[in-house]
Amino acid sequence: MIRSTSPAERSVVVLAHELWAKGDLDGFVALLAENIVYEVNVDGVPYAASANGREVVRARLQLLLDTFEVQAFVIEHLVHEETCTRTRVLGFYKHRKTGERLDIKVSFIAHVDGGLISRLQEIHDAAYVEAFERFVKHLEAAAASQSPPEPHPGKT
Repeated sequence: MIRSTSPAERSVVVLAHELWAKGDLDGFVALLAENIVYEVNVDGVPYAASANGREVVRARLQLLLDTFEVQAFVIEHLVHEETCTRTRVLGFYKHRKTGERLDIKVSFIAHVDGGLISRLQEIHDAAYVEAFERFVKHLEAAAASQSPPEPHPGKT
């Protein structure tokens, strides 16, 4: 007999996605094990960094929410395997400082133990996310370097 993740394990993963889509950080974090291993395949982007431990993951996710408005987070594909649940998600994130939108497809591999997610792998097109980060940093630097307009004589 081939084992598949249990209905309870599957429901934890689906609920985690639903809570994140609603912007419920506390609800999402409550589904993570205290010693969660959260792996992300992106380098040099603070809001997309790997983290270990529930509170460190919470801080990283809060940074993500401080940086972006989550406009959509929709499961496109979900597969329950022997030891994990895999999802493919379409996400639309609006960068708060620049207004630029990051449209991503991201894959997740979730492992559930004792009713909580113990390991979560987040797999992006890393080059795309890293390029987006460089782009918005350039926009922010350009905006910061612009001097304010000169005042016109006689106008207050």
